[in-house]
Amino acid sequence: MTAPVDRPLRVALTVLGCKVNFAEMADLAGKLAAGGCEVVPESETADVRVLNSCTVTAQADATTRQRIRRLRRMDPEAHLVLTGCSVDANPGAYNTVDSIFANRDKDSIAEHVLAMSRPGDQAHDAPVMRSRAFIKVQDGCNHRCTYCIVWQARGTSASIAASKVHDRVLSAIDAGHGEIVLCGVDLGSYGRDIGTDLATLVASLLDLCGDRARIRLSSINANDVTPALIALNAHPRLCSHWHMPLQSGSDHVLRAMHRGYRRNQYVRVARALREVNPTTEFTTDIMVGFPGETEDDHAATLSLVDEVGFLQGHVFRWSARPGTPASASDDRVDDPAARRRSAEMRRATTRSGARSLAAACGRVHEIAWDAVEADIAHGLTAGYHEVIAERGAGVRQGGLSLGRAETVEGDHLRCTLLR
Repeated sequence: MTAPVDRPLRVALTVLGCKVNFAEMADLAGKLAAGGCEVVPESETADVRVLNSCTVTAQADATTRQRIRRLRRMDPEAHLVLTGCSVDANPGAYNTVDSIFANRDKDSIAEHVLAMSRPGDQAHDAPVMRSRAFIKVQDGCNHRCTYCIVWQARGTSASIAASKVHDRVLSAIDAGHGEIVLCGVDLGSYGRDIGTDLATLVASLLDLCGDRARIRLSSINANDVTPALIALNAHPRLCSHWHMPLQSGSDHVLRAMHRGYRRNQYVRVARALREVNPTTEFTTDIMVGFPGETEDDHAATLSLVDEVGFLQGHVFRWSARPGTPASASDDRVDDPAARRRSAEMRRATTRSGARSLAAACGRVHEIAWDAVEADIAHGLTAGYHEVIAERGAGVRQGGLSLGRAETVEGDHLRCTLLR
């Protein structure tokens, strides 16, 4: 790449995988814009491209390779930077990019890119990558789930100091974000390495936000939902939506996965959160076809879906991930059975979601607007229902307003604005 001499450096960011990856790229975008770079959408031509990769499954690695080839075709002369979990999980595997940064070195990417830009370029406004602000508060994982390689790619759990989190949240609110999403690879472990805990952080952020914004937790395991967090579920500025990965409703499978909770604990936590706030919604991840899963195990997961009542469920079939203990198992579920179980689980979560949407009708919801078009606005309720409404005065991307859910249209609510 030859650095431009007559204009700012154009940088395009591509994000694969989790919300933590997205939060990291949003932070990078702000640093590059402040340094004088023009941060542009992936679809536009760029001088530098940064790809933040994912390795949660073998397919995620394949997607990373595919995206590298696509970006090369789009901009053959661009300087291509690769980072993220696929780098750490596959050392030496990527030789068609120009620069590689392991997860632990991500903070150096901004300096690396800015060294290619013209000296003295004026700062730009950071691009609005999403209407909701994703704030990374924790990285790494100390768990050893037998199907997962992310803990190897991300390292041990590490928390970001509350003072830094406060600064980032205030900056996001000042930039016009009405919803703050707290992200972490293992969010529930926040603070254990620095003498505090997630509930303390959330409580302080709720005080900090006041009426200007609301807080949402990206994902948390059931065994990390403490009594203090359950009590906070009654707070009006904490979104009444909990993404609690289930994976399986069978204790036999949960033990084989090395998950930190069992079926009864998961159900107890869900009930306790709903006792504090009856409008609480749950979303989840469910893995079918894990080695050794029987038809009884599958039935146990189906029954738990009905018992908890999920708004949404991300259902996926287990696939062997090289480097994980589960990949060495010979007790595998045959492909036709795994596909059938996946279809049955998807139908169960769809039925459960339809019940949750129907129950949300007639209620007033606070809505964070994700996209605002000429006549229609799209957003999310605090409970994570997708919403559409006719655009009204004062509705803006990233802002909050109240609406009454009138009808269910497909997988979303049709709302009437109240203010």
